[in-house]
Amino acid sequence: MNRARQLREAFDRGFAAAPATAPELRHELLRIEVGGAPYAIVLADLASLHVDLEIVPVPARSPALLGVIALRGAIVPVFDLSVMLGVAARRPPRWLAIAGANAFAFDHVAGHCSVAELPAGRVIQHDGRAHPLVDFGLALQGVMHA
Repeated sequence: MNRARQLREAFDRGFAAAPATAPELRHELLRIEVGGAPYAIVLADLASLHVDLEIVPVPARSPALLGVIALRGAIVPVFDLSVMLGVAARRPPRWLAIAGANAFAFDHVAGHCSVAELPAGRVIQHDGRAHPLVDFGLALQGVMHA
């Protein structure tokens, strides 16, 4: 048997055999800080992430609405996560997480992590610190009913 045929057969066998183990499904998270407090965002909830975009103030009844940004031809409202989460802001937010038709402003990107399962209590532990998971829909409900 020639070498080319051996390689071709080995290649074909690689597709015929089932994988030894299925890859573990993991939830990717973005660790952030809001008012110096640790939080986490499920990356699948985000459309994009931006830093230092100009926010144009608009008149609003809600203190959580910082203003609007122009993003990809759309006007997007920007909400302050520190106000929405009831955390005292240490400095003006630099980062914007785009989720759905809204932007959410926060202080700092702290890093990335992944977990096998999202906990029922919506709080993950990372580096010995509790990171509550941000639920944008729930946070917006609080703003709309305030």
